[in-house]
Amino acid sequence: MRSILLTLAATSLILPTTVYAADFNSINSNNSDTSMKIAQARPKHGKRHGRGDRLEKLQEQLDLSTEQRRQIEQIEQQSETETEDLRQQLEEAHQQMQTLLSSDASTDELRQQHQQMQELHQQLDNNRFETKLQVREILTPEQRTQLAETMQRRWERKGER
Repeated sequence: MRSILLTLAATSLILPTTVYAADFNSINSNNSDTSMKIAQARPKHGKRHGRGDRLEKLQEQLDLSTEQRRQIEQIEQQSETETEDLRQQLEEAHQQMQTLLSSDASTDELRQQHQQMQELHQQLDNNRFETKLQVREILTPEQRTQLAETMQRRWERKGER
């Protein structure tokens, strides 16, 4: 069971799902177009900073075949598309919540908006998990074991900090 959990956690490093970090220091919070600035601060394509190097290193450590790399790249591209759509919906829902909070909206309206945001978060989490499962299916049992061991060592080093 532990091996399976480690493998699932580890695949998240193989497959960098799209997570964006806006440079909030450069965003003028007095500007009414803050969401547009946040969107512009995000990278539109490519891997997260630092993740691309780790992905390459893991791919080499696991000795992925050309076909495995191609399949993982396809999964990454599909996941990125789905994730971006959901993130856009979540950003819009967040903006709507901010509008509702600053208005005289009813408590029920706020709860409904919160529920919508929770559902979007859950969809993002489900997509991440399904992507991990897809990548897992591409790896051989030996690669899964090796990946789990690598992740365990990384986890232990992280705990020592």
